[in-house]
Amino acid sequence: MTEPSNEKELIQKIVTAFSDAEFPGNDHLVNNSYGEEPALVRHHFFGQNNWNSLSPEFIDFDGALSFFSDEAFRFFIPAFMIADINEQLNFNNPAVRLCWAVTPQSENKKKIAEVFGGGTIGERAKACFEKFSEEERSAIVSYLKWKLVKDENDLIIAQALKHYWLKE
Repeated sequence: MTEPSNEKELIQKIVTAFSDAEFPGNDHLVNNSYGEEPALVRHHFFGQNNWNSLSPEFIDFDGALSFFSDEAFRFFIPAFMIADINEQLNFNNPAVRLCWAVTPQSENKKKIAEVFGGGTIGERAKACFEKFSEEERSAIVSYLKWKLVKDENDLIIAQALKHYWLKE
C-alpha cells in the first residue's frame, strides 16, 4: 500500500480507516474514576458519539489522551491525529501517546497501579493498541511517518515505529 503523498490524502486515509470505530458508550470513556482528571475527561466527552464532528478546540482538552479507556482512545484518536496534522492542538500530542510507551527505554520501566490496569507502561499501551484493526494501524503508521518527517526525525517516533508499529 502506498503512503499518502500529502496531508489531505493522509487525513482521508485516517477518516476511511476509522469510519467504523464505535463509540464506547458514556460508561466506558475512562478506565477508572481515581482522581479528578478521569472524571473531568468523562464529563467533557460524555455523549460525544461522532468523533468526526468534534472541533479541534473541543478535543484539545488537557489530559484527554492520558485518561481515555482503550475503547475511547480507539474511537477518538483519529480526531486528534487530524487536528495535529492541521496544527490545531495545544495540549495534546497524539504521537506521544502512540509512541512513548512502546520504545525500548520506556516500555518496561514502570509498573502501573492496578487501578489503572496494572502491568508495565509498555504492556498497557500494547494491550490498547492491539484493539486497532489492520486498516487503523496502517493509518496510524502513516500518521507517525508523516509526524517523523514533520518533527525532523524525532527519536521517540523513530524508535516506536521500528520497535513496535512496523514490527511484524
